[in-house]
Amino acid sequence: MKSTRPFFTPLSTSHPIRTPSPRQDGLYPLTRRLFQLPPAPAPPSPSHTDLPSFLAYAKRTNLPESTTTYQGTLYEYTVRSHLRNAGFALHRVGGRSDLGVDLTGTWHVGSDPVLDPPIRVVVQCKALKAKIGPNVVREVEGVAARYSRVHSRAVSSKGGYAGVLVGPREATRGVREALGRSGMPLVWMMVGWDGVLRQALWNARVEGLGLGLGGLGVEVVYPGDLSDPESGSDAGQAGTERKEVRLTWEGREVQTMDEVEDGMRRAEEQWIAKWEGRGLGDISPEVVLDAVERVLPGTRPLMISEEERDIVVKHLRST
Repeated sequence: MKSTRPFFTPLSTSHPIRTPSPRQDGLYPLTRRLFQLPPAPAPPSPSHTDLPSFLAYAKRTNLPESTTTYQGTLYEYTVRSHLRNAGFALHRVGGRSDLGVDLTGTWHVGSDPVLDPPIRVVVQCKALKAKIGPNVVREVEGVAARYSRVHSRAVSSKGGYAGVLVGPREATRGVREALGRSGMPLVWMMVGWDGVLRQALWNARVEGLGLGLGGLGVEVVYPGDLSDPESGSDAGQAGTERKEVRLTWEGREVQTMDEVEDGMRRAEEQWIAKWEGRGLGDISPEVVLDAVERVLPGTRPLMISEEERDIVVKHLRST
């Protein structure tokens, strides 16, 4: 096992409590509002919404595996599923209004990935057999810029935006140089068809996002039956191909999205319990959140002080 940091440092009324609305990819709409997360976009296809349902759909419709539709969709779902291990909560998008984006969502990294504002990301997946050149970096720059202009007006993006480029092959020298020159926060990730993350690079502008991502790094892991290729072993190229990288924060592996979402649910329960402790158990959490947003505009509902909570309680009791 070997650690390194391969990124570019130079460069209202009362309502009874009701059953929550249906979840959007693991989180209820109330949770998304409470944590000021963007709403999950509508799936581009009614026939499949994740990797298992797509594989079932492809089998049911005899979709040829050799088609670009099959290959592209399979790779997008693979990336979406496996990048959850790196703190990404992604949704597949498509159609005329996608602005060239394949996946969009949030990246939850930092000293407190549950409570810190996440980084909003737009992702392009390049499931190409040929090497990827610097032109695709310019393409994702344009896609990220257009998307952020359109969507930042409607949704809070305190964490900032980043463009993410994902492909199954290692970044070329041209891609590395283009990342370093870019004036936008950009990330490159090599994700194999098996979903394994094998390379992660980002430019210096990424470190300035959110509350500061200077603690972000990677850990390179080699299978136990292979030697470190830098040691001179004849494992060499095989080790390079089979290595895995894991994102770290200040030397520790970042939380997965499953862990982050569990933390969000616990924080939401604590938030609700505080209002119930103020005698508002007969008012739905949605109505309480409406009041917080109305009485304390511009604040983060999870982070309000006890004095601010008193103001909201007074408002609710007077209506």
